[in-house]
Amino acid sequence: MDFPQCSNISRVDPVELELPDLKESLVPEKKPSVFEQQISPPREEESESPEPIVTQRHQRPTECAICKLPANGYHYDVPSCNGCKTFFRRMCISEKSFPCKAKGDCFDLTIRDKPSKCRSCRYQKCISAGMNPLAMQVDEKEATSGNFKKLAKRVNQSNSFDDEEKDKEKLQIAQKQTIKTITNFENKIQNLIDNLSYLEAKVAKLRMSAYNPHWRTFPNLEGFLKTANKINFADSSGPMPGWPLKTPSSPPKPDFAMQKGPQYSHDKKQWFIYDLMVSVEYVKTFFFFGKLDFEDKLILVRYVALALMNLHISYFTVAKKYDSVIHPDGNLAPMKVGMVYERTVMSISPLIRCDIHETEYVLLKAICLCNPAVPGLSPYAREILAKEREQYADALFDHCLRNRKDGPSQFAELIGIVDLLERQQRMQKDLHLLHVAPFVSKIPKEDRMQLIEDIMND
Repeated sequence: MDFPQCSNISRVDPVELELPDLKESLVPEKKPSVFEQQISPPREEESESPEPIVTQRHQRPTECAICKLPANGYHYDVPSCNGCKTFFRRMCISEKSFPCKAKGDCFDLTIRDKPSKCRSCRYQKCISAGMNPLAMQVDEKEATSGNFKKLAKRVNQSNSFDDEEKDKEKLQIAQKQTIKTITNFENKIQNLIDNLSYLEAKVAKLRMSAYNPHWRTFPNLEGFLKTANKINFADSSGPMPGWPLKTPSSPPKPDFAMQKGPQYSHDKKQWFIYDLMVSVEYVKTFFFFGKLDFEDKLILVRYVALALMNLHISYFTVAKKYDSVIHPDGNLAPMKVGMVYERTVMSISPLIRCDIHETEYVLLKAICLCNPAVPGLSPYAREILAKEREQYADALFDHCLRNRKDGPSQFAELIGIVDLLERQQRMQKDLHLLHVAPFVSKIPKEDRMQLIEDIMND
């Protein structure tokens, strides 16, 4: 039997009428000039008009999912014929139930060609095919029927189960994303620590190396910032032969009355200017430092170089189990009883008290460098330094939580050392102006250590 609503009607192409363009007919034709005729390309033939677009209909189901007869549409979310649609609705809004007189497989079309006449199996087939009672339009009385309530409850439970499964799936995805985020954070921190540890090893190697140019060849601070980094010179120079030297019985006293500056020796380094140079080269290795303007670089290094040097010397001394400053060549620092020496060693005791680890030291040193509160910095430089200090502080806090029993208190005590280092360098610069600068002023300018002057007299 042919169904009118299912018939395929071929679409006839519309007749194309060649109508004149009214706009062109109203505007007088303009003849091209001789120049236009010479340069204008020959006109191509008018392209044929495009074929009309034929819209495609949604394909209608051809077979009923219950009885396999021709279907005439989707009913209650299932492709079905009008007979099965009407039967399912009638069964849903009734209170009746019919038992199967056979084996319950009357509508199993895998074992028979045509279904048997069994209302029970036909009803069950409608349910198993997915007919949705909630898609029906029922009144209040029909909605209270027993069969409708049972089916509606079953559908709601199925939807609820699906929602629970979706929620579980979303929760699993969220947990995986959280684990991935934590893993990324841990990897980022570990990479940060590894890079700082590698840099610190290079710095220590430079201090122990045979690279020892005459201090007169050292430029001023601006010159150091404009030249290439010298940390890699440790690899080409190799270790200093004959180190460690024999430690003298008592530390020598500084002699400020030298008119030509300290004497040069190829196997002995002038540690104060050398360690300041190492601190400047340490700062130059950081990627963010290259983003700063030159004026900001100058201001930052002048402020933090002495603190970085003090922290490095203090940690080296503590690592060697000394309580007084010792240098890589085995010599003790020049000692002078009074405020100068006291200010030099004041950062050693806090490191001993904290029992500082190497990881904590390298992170603390980076935090000292990234100081956005340095006076005179531009807003752009402050913003960059604040972000850098935050990531190093987060890494230090995470390390303390993982490796210290009293993690938060250890973190607070380590951060307190930053303030102590700033106070220490301010006291050292004040003492330099009061006690050292008067003697240095008597030395000819070409014999002065310009790097020390630039940092200590900022």
